[in-house]
Amino acid sequence: MKQTLLSATLDNGIVLLGEELPDLESVAVAFHAPAGGIHDGEGRCGLASLTSEMMLRGAGDRDSRQLVEDLAMAGINWSNAVSTTHATYFGAMVAKRLPEAVSIYADILRRPQLPADQFESGRQVVLQDLAGTDDDPSHRTLLALKKLVFPAPWGLPSEGLTADVEQLTPEVVEAFASTHVRPDGMIVAAAGRLDWPDFVKRMEAAFADWQPGTPVTVGQGERGGRWQHVEHDSQQTHIAIAWSAPPYRSDESYEATAALSVLGGGTSSRFFTEVRERRGLCYSVSAGYHTQRDFASAICYAGTSSDRAQQTLDVMLEEIERLPGSITEDELMRVKARAKSGLVMQQESSSARAGGIARQWYHLGRVRSLADELKRLDQLSVSSVRGWLESHPPTDLSIVSLGRHPLEVPRELSA
Repeated sequence: MKQTLLSATLDNGIVLLGEELPDLESVAVAFHAPAGGIHDGEGRCGLASLTSEMMLRGAGDRDSRQLVEDLAMAGINWSNAVSTTHATYFGAMVAKRLPEAVSIYADILRRPQLPADQFESGRQVVLQDLAGTDDDPSHRTLLALKKLVFPAPWGLPSEGLTADVEQLTPEVVEAFASTHVRPDGMIVAAAGRLDWPDFVKRMEAAFADWQPGTPVTVGQGERGGRWQHVEHDSQQTHIAIAWSAPPYRSDESYEATAALSVLGGGTSSRFFTEVRERRGLCYSVSAGYHTQRDFASAICYAGTSSDRAQQTLDVMLEEIERLPGSITEDELMRVKARAKSGLVMQQESSSARAGGIARQWYHLGRVRSLADELKRLDQLSVSSVRGWLESHPPTDLSIVSLGRHPLEVPRELSA
């Protein structure tokens, strides 16, 4: 499959990425500003999320209502999201409307109104989102695990903490936006039916005179403990397990993700077969991979009933322990086939590709071609995955349970 990947960097540091997908009629563009949750500051967890909400309440000479109407009139399917490291402003549209999108997003990023009279309603939106996550026990379990596994502030929830959000003010939102929504460190990715020279020209006209800010550093705190039980009055118990893995930028991440896919990546995985199907211990079980730029973790999860929670944990730990040295050729072939299908199908989505090339640039400083990705998957073998597992066994486990009663965990964790 022929692939056209493009890049340019404006003088102020904005990185422009593009992928031409001429068979599509749409184009997607994602503006990734370096204004994620790691910059919230102590006692202000949720500041990035509230700032992102306020950024869309009027920009340039458009008030909040006019901004939404202009996005709709241009046919832009828009959204915003805040991660640990970035605030993302995303739009997908018919390709000929991309110039309008660039103009609108230039106002959002460079000239947000941040209206004080809408601050409280913006805060309430964030608080309502937090209330929704508080009602989701699986989400609460994984958040607690993240705080154990990753050092502060990477272990804090990017969506915020209710007590912190309630104390935020319009002034701190304005300061956050002016400090962190900045050109240096920003990645703008576009994919689809794309006229690259025209896109670069319009981006230069809209953003080239935006001046970089003062460099921002983030201090790394301590990670949490190894074991935590969260009291929750429910008939269900939720279990999460993690251990260290190589970050995405490491070549060994291919072996790590393959091993995790064998363990819990779908209905043919060991977790699904042994824990859910054969023993009927839980209604949900999985294993996956969560990466930051400099560190990553394997993440396992199960949701079960209280009376089967201990056995669920025990069997999950058994499966994790026996993973090194036991992966078969058939298991790896299924993992590789699923991964290749995902890569190829991603080429049919402008939104997926815009997100994918931005993610790769942030982690790698470059974009891997589809051919390179497929070649690296072909290089995976049972011996390479087994070899990586044997030299990096999952021994530094962290475990979180959420439910009525604590579970028994390995002695080295409970000490």
